[in-house]
Amino acid sequence: MTEDEARELLQQRLAALGEHITLADIAAATGRTAHYVRHYWANTTEQEFPSSRGARDDGAKEFNRDQVADWCRAHDIGVQLHAAEIDDNRRDQVTTAEIAERLGLRDRSAVRYHARKHPAGSADPYPEPDDDGRRYWPDVLAWHQRHEKAPRTKPGKKPTDGLTPRLQRVQLLAEAARERGETLTAGNLAAELNIHPDSAYRLLRDLATANEKRSEGSGTRP
Repeated sequence: MTEDEARELLQQRLAALGEHITLADIAAATGRTAHYVRHYWANTTEQEFPSSRGARDDGAKEFNRDQVADWCRAHDIGVQLHAAEIDDNRRDQVTTAEIAERLGLRDRSAVRYHARKHPAGSADPYPEPDDDGRRYWPDVLAWHQRHEKAPRTKPGKKPTDGLTPRLQRVQLLAEAARERGETLTAGNLAAELNIHPDSAYRLLRDLATANEKRSEGSGTRP
């Protein structure tokens, strides 16, 4: 997928959404995490991200879809595909720039980072370049698929199954924090949902109780 195709695909995804969308909707459409969208776009003043237009009953901020689409277009934002979602059977040697384009990476320095972090001799080294600095595409794609978490579109039981809409929101926030190696605290949850810390504490307590019951019912831990 080229950068132009990634940008066009994002516009199509946004157009399919309702008039008012949340950060979670934007994250899903762009292929990024809600934390990324919030931290690097919405909460960064110099980015001039569209202002929110209110909030839903669960506290999630709403944004005007068309304004978000215009902002993405102005900033050349496209869909960030997961490696596991890429169906590309080409068997050729590719440059660092071509790898970044095919993987939907905005910055080719990410490719160089992986090559430095996983050198020859490591447990799973990044594919070695040839004398011209090119790497074999099937090996590169397979490496990224091995080192990437499964895409959010993977079918199967969802971590929010059996929860109330309110607790589903909290569960997703907890999952996102866990992926970052963090723990969702009452203070963080209160700031995220714009509620009192005591209410956030009760939500976390209720979620723990609900997950415990779900675990007992399935015989597994959530």
